[in-house]
Amino acid sequence: MTSPKTIFGSVALVIALGSLEKSIVTTPLPMIGQELHAGELLTWVVTAYLLASTAVLPLYGKLSDIFGRVRMLNISITLFVLGAIACGLSQDINTLIASRVLQGIGGGGLIALAFTVIADSIPAKEVGKYQGYISAVYAVSSIAGPLLGGFFTEHLTWRWVFWINIPLGILAVWLINKNLNHLSVCRKSRFDWGGALLLMVATTLLLLVISPEANLSKSLLVGLFLFVIGMLIVVERAVSDPILPRKLFQLSGYITSVFLILCSQLLMFAMLVYLPLQMQWQKGMTASKSGMIMVVFMFSITTGAYFAGKYIAKTGFYKRVVVIGFILTTCALVQLYLSFYVHISLAFAGLGLGFTLPALSVVVQHILPAQDRGIGMSMFSFGRELGGAIGVAVCSAIFHSQVTSTDITDIVDPQILQHGFSLTYLAMAVIAFIATMLTLFMLKTRPLD
Repeated sequence: MTSPKTIFGSVALVIALGSLEKSIVTTPLPMIGQELHAGELLTWVVTAYLLASTAVLPLYGKLSDIFGRVRMLNISITLFVLGAIACGLSQDINTLIASRVLQGIGGGGLIALAFTVIADSIPAKEVGKYQGYISAVYAVSSIAGPLLGGFFTEHLTWRWVFWINIPLGILAVWLINKNLNHLSVCRKSRFDWGGALLLMVATTLLLLVISPEANLSKSLLVGLFLFVIGMLIVVERAVSDPILPRKLFQLSGYITSVFLILCSQLLMFAMLVYLPLQMQWQKGMTASKSGMIMVVFMFSITTGAYFAGKYIAKTGFYKRVVVIGFILTTCALVQLYLSFYVHISLAFAGLGLGFTLPALSVVVQHILPAQDRGIGMSMFSFGRELGGAIGVAVCSAIFHSQVTSTDITDIVDPQILQHGFSLTYLAMAVIAFIATMLTLFMLKTRPLD
């Protein structure tokens, strides 16, 4: 039987590919825009990938429940690599954006299916221990992404940002097929294509509603979203094996855990985006110096996840870990609001958010039945991805409600910026406190088998 360490080693590269792709493109964006005359379409190089990868998340989970994990992982990596090749060969911005959509359709399955493979193969009580390793992969990928992007742009060409995925993708496919063939389990069921299409459309519309980059009527998007949701409910009631099984919503603690991981990622992305902005805009730091300070945050997340996972594996207790995690995060955000020992607050916030990751993953893995584990873990990943998008959008709305200048760099009064950032941190502290209360009163404690 394949050991848990071998299984984790086989999917770690898949997790790294999915994580790296979100950050490696950010550094060469100015060069891409200049060479391809992108103009205002430039930000869609990032947004197109995020929209596509998030929209297809539930599909990969459900398809893997029916057709097997390995088959869907092979399809996911193949589409991802083909999209990367198309991106590297693009000669205009429209082709690049279309190629990023294809890459995103493949990329959506990378992390979701990797987590599902881990849930299939490693007992719930032990999986917390591996969350520390997963967080380490995330942290290294997040830090390495911008550095690699800058290196390729300066010394080779920005196209290598995409071509680097070709050898890594081939290696990932080889490892998966060598070590994970025992997970090629299928079951007979008719796939809910109508529900899948409506769910993808609803997800895309929701992401466009909360995206500050979508230059479309928000009221129209909300109306379309509600209409599609209504159609989805009708279709799901009529099929025998819906894309979103009704029993998922009836599992004790599942919806609570999805909402809590959404809150956790919301808070994490709020800090990842707005703390560097404050350091550069208000305090006058360079991009590299502010980036080095954020390494404290990423290192603390990894440390928190590692020790929380070890604790859960040893004791079986997870609820207290989530509570402590959100309490630490609340205190850290209050510190940031008061501008009190910023470095210490970063360490507290990182540890706190790190605590929540393995604990909530353990809850979800433990309560999901095997036949619905793919869609269940994918919706958990969907909540995590959606939380990041909501966090950036909410912080943007709060910050710009106070800082109304069209060009931030023209603001010479640091007090105006301070007020905008402080209000943003205060709002995030309120969300962290609400998450603490929800954990205390809604998340039930159960023994881990």
